[in-house]
This record gives sequence, structure tokens and C-alpha cells, in this order.
Amino acid sequence: MKASKPRSRFVTAAFMSILLAVVLAATGCAPRVIGTRHVPDGNDMATMIKNGEIPYKNDVPAIALTGAGTYTTNFSATFKVTGVENTRAVMGETTSLVSSAGREPHHVFVVFYLCQPLSAKADRLSDGTVVYGGTGYPKIIEGQTYVISGILQPHWQGNPLVYVPTANEFKQTTGSESFVYVPEGALELEVPAMPSPEQVVRDYFKYWSEGNFSEMEKYVTSDKKALPWEGNNVEFIELQHLTEILQGVEGNRMVFVVIYHAKLKKALLNGLVEDTYTYEYMLKREGEDSPWLIYDWEVSGE
Repeated sequence: MKASKPRSRFVTAAFMSILLAVVLAATGCAPRVIGTRHVPDGNDMATMIKNGEIPYKNDVPAIALTGAGTYTTNFSATFKVTGVENTRAVMGETTSLVSSAGREPHHVFVVFYLCQPLSAKADRLSDGTVVYGGTGYPKIIEGQTYVISGILQPHWQGNPLVYVPTANEFKQTTGSESFVYVPEGALELEVPAMPSPEQVVRDYFKYWSEGNFSEMEKYVTSDKKALPWEGNNVEFIELQHLTEILQGVEGNRMVFVVIYHAKLKKALLNGLVEDTYTYEYMLKREGEDSPWLIYDWEVSGE
């Protein structure tokens, strides 16, 4: 008589096949790391103050200047990360409305200075997501929310600046919490009026012509600082025409067509010493309470 194989063996094999198929399907759908992205190095606070990159010289906590020392946090809130500028600077928007004197409740955009910098490499996932991080930090993804604590810069200008002493003050949210804790009246400071987008472009060219690059670079995003501006080679730069492009402007973005005349002391590779140029200058801001900054430019019509 022919012996039959135990039925349990067939059941087990069938179950394992189904389980393997489920695992493979789930693995195929989940975003996976497919590469890395370089994160620009951010200057430490002492260097930024020395270079005139920020206006703060007084009342800066020691932990932000030296990376060591005792500290007491006085600021904590739930934030949606809106951008990672470099290894030292993260932009965030409060998830709770904040009431300021004489104003309707609104969201506040905050600049976070990380005393403990992020890693210079971020993971790039198959779905296009970029995951930032570093020793002790959670996975930081633009658009996700975090509870961030730190030290609020006294007499901040433009947007509140908060120093985050260590990675422990940057935490992934675990629920639906949404709160803001700040010193009383700290977000009700009188902030100087910020220049219009047009004035930003005009001031940018004014300081470029004067060779005043420390002032000029206040009107560009951090990744555009310290570029070779042909500073020692510029005879003069004259802004001749400035027109806003209305087509395609969305949200907190603006584009201007700029015509300027430049004369150099020495010819470049193209052999020209003097010429008129037409460029499109692109500006953005993080929100209504943020300054307009030039983030890119290109030859008009390209």
C-alpha cells in the first residue's frame, strides 16, 4: 500500500508561501533608502556673529557659542518642520495658534539653531522623501511634527530664533499634542518692518555695486552665501530695470526680471569687460512673518 504524506506538511508549506508573498509585497511598497543627499554645513554661532551673518552679539547663551556649559530652556512647542537649511538651521511652524498683542491669533515661524549639528548626509528614500538626522536626533522629515525645546534669543529680529542645546530637545511627537510654552510677552516684540520683495532686489544690487557683501548676503538664502561675487573685479553695477513677473507666482514665491549693466576691471573668459544682462531673480519666504530672500537666479528666457 502506498504511504500518504502528512496533510500538515502541505498546510504548513502553503501558509509559509502566503506569508512570504505578504512580506515581499509589503517590502516592495514601503519606501526604502536609495541614496544620500548632502546637507550644507552650517557655520557655528560664533563664526556667524564674527562674519556678520546675524545681528545677535549680546545675550547669546554660552551653550550656543561654545557648545558647552549649563543652560535652562525657556521655550517649548509643537512644530511642523518646514525646511532644513543646513546642519545648524531648521525652520519650523507652530501647530498651535499664538495670540500676540493687537493681532489675530496666528502661526509663528521659528528659526532653530542646533548647537549639536545634524549629520552632513541625509537619506533619500524611493518615494522622494529626505530623512535628516544625527546622533541622538529622531528622523527629521519636512512636513512632520516634533516637540522642540530650547532657549529663546532675547530681542530677536524677523523671526524668533531658538537655540536647541542638544539632540534631546528635538523629539518626535507621539500623539496629537499641540502646545506653545514661551516666556510671557516674548512673541509680542516690536519687529522692524521687513523690506518688500522689490526692495530686497534693489538693496541686493546696491550692496553688490558697493562691494558690501556682508550686507548683500543678508538678502539671499544660506546656500547662496559666500559665492564668488567678482568683488575685487567689479568697477560698477547699475540696476536699470526691475519688473515683477505675474504669471506662475504661487504662495510665498515671487519672480522679477532684472536688467543691469556691469563693468569689470578685468575681462572674464568670455572676453567681455562691460555688458548689459537680463536675469530672472527668484524670491521666497517661509510665511507672512518671514523676510523675502533671493534663492536663485537664471538668464531670462532659459
